[in-house]
Amino acid sequence: MVSKAQKFRLGLFITVFSTLMIVFIILVAGNKLMEKRDYYSIKYSEISVSGLQVGGSVKFYGINVGRVDDIIIDPDDIRNVIVKISVKEGTPIKRDMTAALTPVGITGLLQVELRGGTNEADLLEPGSIIKAGVSTFENISGKAEILSEKLELVMNNFIELTGQENKDKINNIISNVDNFIVQSQQPFGRVITELDTMSKEITLLVKNLNETTTKINNVLASEHFNNIMSNTDKFTSELGELQVGEVVNNLNKTILEVDNAVRQINITHLSGKQDLLVTLEKLRETIDYLNEFSRMLTEDPTILLRGK
Repeated sequence: MVSKAQKFRLGLFITVFSTLMIVFIILVAGNKLMEKRDYYSIKYSEISVSGLQVGGSVKFYGINVGRVDDIIIDPDDIRNVIVKISVKEGTPIKRDMTAALTPVGITGLLQVELRGGTNEADLLEPGSIIKAGVSTFENISGKAEILSEKLELVMNNFIELTGQENKDKINNIISNVDNFIVQSQQPFGRVITELDTMSKEITLLVKNLNETTTKINNVLASEHFNNIMSNTDKFTSELGELQVGEVVNNLNKTILEVDNAVRQINITHLSGKQDLLVTLEKLRETIDYLNEFSRMLTEDPTILLRGK
């Protein structure tokens, strides 16, 4: 059996413990109950508030400044949901602030986050309505909807592109390109041949010019030309000593030798000039052919696709 002393000690312990609990509740909960708060409302139109609960946090830049007190349907417009919140007294709520719904981690719960606000804006009086901001889920849903529309458009374009009509058009274009390549091989071959011939003629012309220059240099370095120059020098030195007849004879001889040398140079020059004229004529014909081909492309550029 339990003695009176044990009963007394048990009763004393229960009394003391109950008193301490009451004091603790008064100290902790009393401060919360006595705390002055400012109350505001947020009106969400056609936005789901699933995951937002009474007692949820109200934060500003990550700081907990209040809580959700109530969530009701707008009696004037059932498409709206009114969320009543309370914040600590003196919390600066600006008129240009918005209240958005943001997720709390990966729990699926939502919280109210106050965003924006400038120092120049006026303070919003308690009891007023805070503008609803764009929620994270709404933003993601909007982007997902836009992405879905674009994806659908891409798929429709792909289906249209791979249709039988487009396949026939592509096959027709490929056939025209093949025909054009086959038909254009001959004129392009002639152009390449003419260019090759022109290159050979120019090479030959350069070679002839080099030979002509070499021949002229040989003539200038020949003993015959040296004799002419010697006779000229001798003529100038003996001019005062020789008789007029002898001077005239030497002069005629010198003129004949110079004439022979000039004639030989002219023959060599005419040979190179003739080769140059032939090459220029080939070049002119090639240019005329290229001009004609360019004119055809200018008048009808589609020849590159459908052929001629």
